[in-house]
Amino acid sequence: MIRPIPIMPVHIGTASLWATVAAHFIVFGIFLLAVWILCKKAVKENEPIDHLPFCLSMAVGLILLLVFGVTITTVKGMILALLLLYASLSDLKTRRVSDCVSIMIFILSLVGFEAANLPSMLIGAMIVFIPQFALAIIRPSRACGGADLKISTALAFMLGAGKGVFALIVGMLLAVVVMATYNKVNAKNQKEAFPLVPFLSIGAMLAYII
Repeated sequence: MIRPIPIMPVHIGTASLWATVAAHFIVFGIFLLAVWILCKKAVKENEPIDHLPFCLSMAVGLILLLVFGVTITTVKGMILALLLLYASLSDLKTRRVSDCVSIMIFILSLVGFEAANLPSMLIGAMIVFIPQFALAIIRPSRACGGADLKISTALAFMLGAGKGVFALIVGMLLAVVVMATYNKVNAKNQKEAFPLVPFLSIGAMLAYII
């Protein structure tokens, strides 16, 4: 399960309260530093970082802390957010994403792994993988890229069947709406390829948190 069972003492002393607050600030600070480094590496030297991915990542980190507290689930979610941020920036910049990202997501899914969740994880991966793979064979021109297929499959394996499909659907719908609007406003070709990983990342983080 993604959502942890919180175990809170009935009475929290002042020292424990300050220790908890400090732990939240430390975890959030480390996460923001990692986000800033990734955003900085995505731009040329002496150029300012892109505020949108930085602010979105900051919001994700804050929500993770508010929902899950300082837990393994939060740290796991932050690592996932960093992996997806790296993949999204790479997709936006070069339209290519390293296979290491999907491999790392698969490995991350084994953190806090529960055997009871394995059937749902495998079913989710197959539900996401098989239709996209079949489309790539039948209609290659209409299929998603290889990186999109690998990352969405890895995410479905991590999130399980329900949340994995939810993440894919939300990501796809968001991509269609945003890119259709963008192309219409800028008078661009509606059939032009666009980076899908950023939208899949948004869907995945929504699925992880809810």
